[in-house]
Amino acid sequence: MDRTPATAQVAAGPVGRGDALRILHVVESFGGGVYEVVRVLAGCLAERGQTVGVAYGVRPETPPGVEATLDPRVEVFPLPWTERTALAQLAAGRALGRLDRRWQPDVTHLHSSFAGAVGAVAVGSRRPTVYSPHGYSFTMAGSRARRAAFRTVERGIARRVTTVGAVSHSEAALAAELGTARAIVTVPNGIPELDAPAGAPPGRPAAPLLVVAMGRVMAQRRPEQAAEILAAARDAAQVLWVGGGREDEPDAEVLRAAGIPVTGWCGRDEALAHLGRATVYVHWTAWDGLPLSVLEAMARDVIVVASDIAANRDVVGPRQVFATVAGAQAFLRRVLADAGLRAELLAEQRERARAFGAEAMADGWLAVYRSLVAARA
Repeated sequence: MDRTPATAQVAAGPVGRGDALRILHVVESFGGGVYEVVRVLAGCLAERGQTVGVAYGVRPETPPGVEATLDPRVEVFPLPWTERTALAQLAAGRALGRLDRRWQPDVTHLHSSFAGAVGAVAVGSRRPTVYSPHGYSFTMAGSRARRAAFRTVERGIARRVTTVGAVSHSEAALAAELGTARAIVTVPNGIPELDAPAGAPPGRPAAPLLVVAMGRVMAQRRPEQAAEILAAARDAAQVLWVGGGREDEPDAEVLRAAGIPVTGWCGRDEALAHLGRATVYVHWTAWDGLPLSVLEAMARDVIVVASDIAANRDVVGPRQVFATVAGAQAFLRRVLADAGLRAELLAEQRERARAFGAEAMADGWLAVYRSLVAARA
């Protein structure tokens, strides 16, 4: 019979240094949003006097020179996670097990499904483990059988780890539905730009109007529907897809066919510079954990128009999410035409953004880690 686990929202607030912990973060696909969360979190924890390590897989999306992108106090451990074959998972599990026994972390934090599945076995019950799905695999597009298989895997991970560490309230609700977690905590993702009170960046240009979407062009981002939404704004504003265009992204042609310019791959600083010029950011995803790009838009005073999934509602609320393309198109055109509405939405976003700073995220996770270690003592 499924058990209802204990769930908790970790309150934000400064956490004293106390005794330093050894914290190991494990990431298979060290790129994109998960990379940025782990990078920021590891640095914040090191700043708080903790000993922090990051064990990661080298995947196509992994930035070159990872060590140089992390806080120099963070130890880095590349693992033989170069592909997603069974042999690669087995090799990564063995390497992680050896690292765990040698490095002796107090807590191991597993990020996303592959790290969760491999880490839950490799680390076992030797020490407390936290598993953060960053968007559950069974919510992704695919056949019913595929989603059912993912759900079975996620139930197994939740059963083996000490606690599921959700990054949003909606992710915590999905963890509870699985019915196998011993405990669930929620610590929302955060970014450094939202540590200070949110507001309009100084010197932000007022014109021209620009609508952007951004990221890899993949099924998660519903490129055909996103193209329809962007195309509906072309007579009122400039439109742009930031990123995308790689050889493994054939859906980028859907955007170009709809007349949407695509920048192609660009570095983080360049992508955020494009975002900072935008009036509206369209985030039309099919699934998500807690999207950093939405937080980055809010930090730059860019109005978010998003798909109606729970993770997006968690951040921007119900007013700015839409279940249909037509609904998003109509709202987008209203936003572009009405400066008063834009000012009203930005005021609401600034208030909501206060909960998503990096300092609050780090304090929340450190409180979780200390409670798990104390429970083992």
